[in-house]
Amino acid sequence: MKSLSKRFLTAAVAIPVVLVVFWVCDRYSVDWGVGLFLAAVAMTAGWEYLHLVENLGIQLPRELFMFAIPAYLMLLIPWEGQYAFVVAGGVVYMIVFYSFSRRGAREGFFASLAGISGLIYLPVTIGFVYLLHKAGFPYVAHFLLIVWGYDSGAYFVGSALGRHQLLPRISLAKTWEGVAGGVALAMFAAVFLPEFWRDLPRWVPHIVILGVVVGAFCQLGDLFESLVKRAAGVKDTGRLFPGHGGMLDRVDGLLASAPVYFFYMHYILGLI
Repeated sequence: MKSLSKRFLTAAVAIPVVLVVFWVCDRYSVDWGVGLFLAAVAMTAGWEYLHLVENLGIQLPRELFMFAIPAYLMLLIPWEGQYAFVVAGGVVYMIVFYSFSRRGAREGFFASLAGISGLIYLPVTIGFVYLLHKAGFPYVAHFLLIVWGYDSGAYFVGSALGRHQLLPRISLAKTWEGVAGGVALAMFAAVFLPEFWRDLPRWVPHIVILGVVVGAFCQLGDLFESLVKRAAGVKDTGRLFPGHGGMLDRVDGLLASAPVYFFYMHYILGLI
C-alpha cells in the first residue's frame, strides 16, 4: 500500500508539471524550452542507460555519449533535424573508433552496438516528441495521455487480475491481463480527448487503431527495457520517481511509441 501511495503521489505531481511545461511553451512559442526539457529527460535516461550497459560489462565513452544526446536534440530546434545526421554520424564514428581501439574485435563490436543503440533509443526517439510539440499542444497531450493510460491500465489491471504471464523469461510481472487493461485504457484515452479538442481527429476507427497500436508499442518498449534490466541484474534503472523507478522506467513506452504516433498522424492521417 505504501508503494501504491508513492506511485499515486508521484504521478499526481509529475503529470500536471509535464503538461504545463508543454502548454506554456506552445502558448508562448518557446521551442527552446521544450528542447531543454526533453534534453534533460534524455540525458537523465542516458545516464541510467550507461549504468545498465556497464552492468553488462560494456564500457562506453561517457562524456561523448552524454554530449551527443543534447547536441542531437538541440539541432531539432532551429533546423528541425536537417543537420542532426551530421552530429549522429560523427558521434557514431567516434564511438566505434573508441570501442575498437581499446579492446578486441568482439568486445569492440558489442560496445559499438550498445553505443549506437543508445543513440537511437534515446535522442532520436524522444526527438519525435519535439516534432509533436511543433504540431501543437493537443497532439502532445493526446499522445502522452495514451501512453499514461496504457501504463496505468497495465499496472492496475495486471496487479489486480493478472494470472497469465506474458513472457516470463523476460519479466515475471507482465501479464496478458495487464496488456488487455493497458490497451483498453489507451483506447479510451485516444477517443476521449478528441471529444473536447477540435484540433484532434474525430474519426473513431482511426483513433481506436491509434490507441491500440501506441499501446502495443508501449508494451514492446517496456519489454525491451525489462530484457536489458534482467540481463544487467537490476530491478529499476534508478530511484528518481518514488514508486516508479528511474527515468528510463517511466519513458520506456514513450520512447518506443512516439515515432509510431507521429508517423500515423503524419503519413496515414496527414494531420501533422
